[in-house]
Amino acid sequence: MASVKEVHFFDRQYEKGLDHYETFFSAYDGQPAVGESTPDYLHGEWTENDVPALIHRHLPNVRLIASLRNPVDRAYSRYLNATAKQKGGSLISFEEKLVQSSEFIREGFYYEQIQRYLTYFPRKQLLLLLFDDLQADAPGFMRKICEFLEIRPQFPETVLSVNINAAAGKQNLGKSRALWLLAKAFSNFGFRTVGDRVRRLNSVEISPMSRETRYKLIDTYRESNLKLQEFLGRDLSHWNRP
Repeated sequence: MASVKEVHFFDRQYEKGLDHYETFFSAYDGQPAVGESTPDYLHGEWTENDVPALIHRHLPNVRLIASLRNPVDRAYSRYLNATAKQKGGSLISFEEKLVQSSEFIREGFYYEQIQRYLTYFPRKQLLLLLFDDLQADAPGFMRKICEFLEIRPQFPETVLSVNINAAAGKQNLGKSRALWLLAKAFSNFGFRTVGDRVRRLNSVEISPMSRETRYKLIDTYRESNLKLQEFLGRDLSHWNRP
């Protein structure tokens, strides 16, 4: 994989040229598959140089993978992640964030985003997975990816228990970064009970999604979810239920 988690070359750094893009893969040593992970490539805004068009221009035979999560839950997860990375200032509610950042809602219209890619790539080059499947059967989820990439399904079992995004910026959700580090140190040295106690004392309460907001978002995504359900041949009715 690339040297950073999200490269953002085709949506933010394209003007730097392909030589710059290649620097992210300097550790390549003959592996049968090479990749990067930039979720914004899927839902980025339409521009003159659209991301799918740029990818196709330079990597026409690329294999594309997208893992799709219930768009309502994804929007709230996006809010939590953004809040965790916030440094200083007062925390705003999920509802306020939706008004402030329209992309939080726009990013959940998966069917329309996938159609953009099908303008440039044949269906066989897209692997569309569901976050539900990852939760239900992580090894099976990984095997599908390996089969799609035509590589052997060999991966450490420890990989399946790691939640990458969950840890991003968590120290910024505490009242004190020093206490956050102290709690982490206690846990790392085996004093998990003490670490949990310090973490609770240091925690900041974040507002949950209101029932009214969930209903509104379900209605917002209902039509797009139905189109995606038909396209994938998968039952997504639970995405349209409160």
